[in-house]
Amino acid sequence: MNITLLIAAAIPGSKSTIHNHVQRGERIATAIQQRYQISTPHQWQAKHLRWFLEVQTAGMSHASRYDYWRTCRALASVLGKWPAWENHLRGNWNIHAAKQRGGRPAKLANRVTVP
Repeated sequence: MNITLLIAAAIPGSKSTIHNHVQRGERIATAIQQRYQISTPHQWQAKHLRWFLEVQTAGMSHASRYDYWRTCRALASVLGKWPAWENHLRGNWNIHAAKQRGGRPAKLANRVTVP
Protein backbone atom coordinates (compact mmCIF):
# COMPACT_ATOMS: atom_id res chain seq x y z
CA MET A 1 0.00 0.00 0.00
CA ASN A 2 1.29 3.37 -0.94
CA ILE A 3 1.59 5.56 2.16
CA THR A 4 1.09 8.66 0.00
CA LEU A 5 -2.46 7.61 -0.88
CA LEU A 6 -3.33 7.04 2.77
CA ILE A 7 -1.88 10.36 3.91
CA ALA A 8 -3.49 12.32 1.09
CA ALA A 9 -6.87 10.85 2.07
CA ALA A 10 -6.31 11.57 5.76
CA ILE A 11 -4.85 15.06 5.86
CA PRO A 12 -6.74 18.15 4.79
CA GLY A 13 -4.63 21.18 4.15
CA SER A 14 -1.99 22.75 1.98
CA LYS A 15 0.41 20.90 -0.28
CA SER A 16 3.31 21.55 2.08
CA THR A 17 1.39 20.13 5.05
CA ILE A 18 0.50 17.01 3.10
CA HIS A 19 4.08 16.72 1.79
CA ASN A 20 5.52 16.89 5.32
CA HIS A 21 3.08 14.25 6.56
CA VAL A 22 3.90 12.01 3.59
CA GLN A 23 7.62 12.23 4.36
CA ARG A 24 7.02 11.37 8.01
CA GLY A 25 4.63 8.58 7.03
CA GLU A 26 7.23 7.05 4.73
CA ARG A 27 9.81 7.15 7.55
CA ILE A 28 7.31 5.49 9.89
CA ALA A 29 6.48 2.79 7.32
CA THR A 30 10.16 2.11 6.62
CA ALA A 31 11.03 1.79 10.31
CA ILE A 32 8.09 -0.54 11.00
CA GLN A 33 8.90 -2.63 7.93
CA GLN A 34 12.54 -3.02 8.98
CA ARG A 35 11.70 -3.85 12.61
CA TYR A 36 8.61 -6.04 12.20
CA GLN A 37 8.73 -7.07 8.50
CA ILE A 38 5.22 -5.68 7.99
CA SER A 39 4.97 -4.08 4.59
CA THR A 40 1.42 -2.73 4.52
CA PRO A 41 -0.15 -0.22 6.92
CA HIS A 42 -3.35 -2.28 7.02
CA GLN A 43 -1.42 -4.92 8.99
CA TRP A 44 -0.15 -2.46 11.59
CA GLN A 45 -1.27 -2.61 15.18
CA ALA A 46 -1.18 0.09 17.81
CA LYS A 47 1.96 -1.47 19.30
CA HIS A 48 3.87 -0.82 16.07
CA LEU A 49 3.10 2.89 16.07
CA ARG A 50 3.73 3.10 19.81
CA TRP A 51 7.12 1.44 19.33
CA PHE A 52 7.96 4.00 16.66
CA LEU A 53 6.93 6.91 18.87
CA GLU A 54 8.81 5.58 21.91
CA VAL A 55 12.00 4.31 20.30
CA GLN A 56 12.51 6.02 16.96
CA THR A 57 11.59 9.53 18.09
CA ALA A 58 13.38 9.36 21.45
CA GLY A 59 16.24 11.64 20.39
CA MET A 60 14.06 14.20 18.62
CA SER A 61 12.83 17.55 19.85
CA HIS A 62 9.41 17.73 21.47
CA ALA A 63 7.99 19.54 18.43
CA SER A 64 9.25 16.83 16.06
CA ARG A 65 7.84 14.08 18.26
CA TYR A 66 4.49 15.91 18.26
CA ASP A 67 4.57 16.11 14.46
CA TYR A 68 5.21 12.37 14.21
CA TRP A 69 2.36 11.72 16.64
CA ARG A 70 0.05 13.82 14.46
CA THR A 71 1.04 11.73 11.43
CA CYS A 72 0.43 8.50 13.39
CA ARG A 73 -2.96 9.86 14.45
CA ALA A 74 -3.85 10.62 10.83
CA LEU A 75 -2.76 7.15 9.70
CA ALA A 76 -4.78 5.48 12.45
CA SER A 77 -7.76 7.63 11.52
CA VAL A 78 -7.71 6.78 7.83
CA LEU A 79 -7.27 3.08 8.70
CA GLY A 80 -10.41 3.35 10.83
CA LYS A 81 -8.52 2.49 14.03
CA TRP A 82 -8.21 5.85 15.80
CA PRO A 83 -10.93 5.49 18.44
CA ALA A 84 -9.56 2.08 19.49
CA TRP A 85 -5.89 3.10 19.34
CA GLU A 86 -6.15 6.55 20.90
CA ASN A 87 -5.38 5.42 24.46
CA HIS A 88 -2.50 3.21 23.31
CA LEU A 89 -0.81 6.10 21.52
CA ARG A 90 -0.82 8.50 24.44
CA GLY A 91 2.54 9.66 25.69
CA ASN A 92 4.66 12.71 26.26
CA TRP A 93 4.79 13.24 22.49
CA ASN A 94 1.10 14.01 21.99
CA ILE A 95 0.85 17.32 23.82
CA HIS A 96 2.38 20.24 21.99
CA ALA A 97 4.51 22.39 24.29
CA ALA A 98 2.77 25.60 23.22
CA LYS A 99 -0.74 24.15 23.24
CA GLN A 100 -3.14 25.27 25.93
CA ARG A 101 -6.38 23.63 26.95
CA GLY A 102 -9.27 24.08 24.58
CA GLY A 103 -9.16 24.97 20.94
CA ARG A 104 -10.84 23.43 17.98
CA PRO A 105 -10.85 19.67 17.47
CA ALA A 106 -8.37 18.08 15.08
CA LYS A 107 -9.36 17.69 11.46
CA LEU A 108 -9.27 13.98 10.79
CA ALA A 109 -10.56 12.15 7.78
CA ASN A 110 -13.45 9.78 8.02
CA ARG A 111 -12.63 6.27 6.95
CA VAL A 112 -11.88 6.48 3.25
CA THR A 113 -11.64 3.53 0.91
CA VAL A 114 -8.37 3.80 -0.94
CA PRO A 115 -8.10 1.86 -4.20
